[in-house]
Amino acid sequence: MKNYWMSGVALAGLLAAAQIRPCLAQQTNRAVAPFEWGTGLKVLIVGGGWAHDYGTWDNKFDTALLQKAGITSVHYTEDSAVTASELPHADVLLLSGNQPKFDTPEFCQAITNFISAGKGLVLLHSGSWYNWGNWWNSLLVGGGARDHDGVGPFAETIIKSHPVTHGLPATFNISDELYHIVPDPAGSPMEVLAQASKPGGQKYASVWLVHYGKARIVCIALGHDGFPRRSPEFSTLLTNAVKWAGQQ
Repeated sequence: MKNYWMSGVALAGLLAAAQIRPCLAQQTNRAVAPFEWGTGLKVLIVGGGWAHDYGTWDNKFDTALLQKAGITSVHYTEDSAVTASELPHADVLLLSGNQPKFDTPEFCQAITNFISAGKGLVLLHSGSWYNWGNWWNSLLVGGGARDHDGVGPFAETIIKSHPVTHGLPATFNISDELYHIVPDPAGSPMEVLAQASKPGGQKYASVWLVHYGKARIVCIALGHDGFPRRSPEFSTLLTNAVKWAGQQ
């Protein structure tokens, strides 16, 4: 994977000051067709980018998973303009994309408003990578990953009881990329709920909360492809995270 260093520094100052103004100097205008939102918890899934099959797993699989859990008002997009226009209607943003130049002025402003309103943010897998520079990870992830092991088995250990980890065994094995999550000492506080490790290896945060403002933020380092998603533990974890972030 690759780091994308964009002009998101302006958003860091904007969020820190809790002010609503454009993140970048120049806005862009783009007409988009609105989604039709149903009743109940409204979830906007945002994916897209490279090195992952977002259409299969983040769109089709995760949408079906949430709908099976009774969360039926779910939409998916890989478009930053659609994301910006639809966020005001959503209760939870489930973001896993790693597209370059995704942090447009509209996206920055929509995220600012969303966070300030205390909405739910679930950052899945590549959403916790350093995609858009330190501003995103420092404020909304509390750190993040710049490298990872290849897909393979490792152990997950629950280290703190929380609604996000409810129903999960104390330890379980899963096959995925093991993200090397490193906290940012100057970032938002991370509350680690689960750790990932290989036998004799270093332990890394795998599931954690980020305390920033009024928002409910959950980060899950799992979710590269179908290997983790075929695990019942992943289904439980993602469903719990979305419901908790949406205050259900």
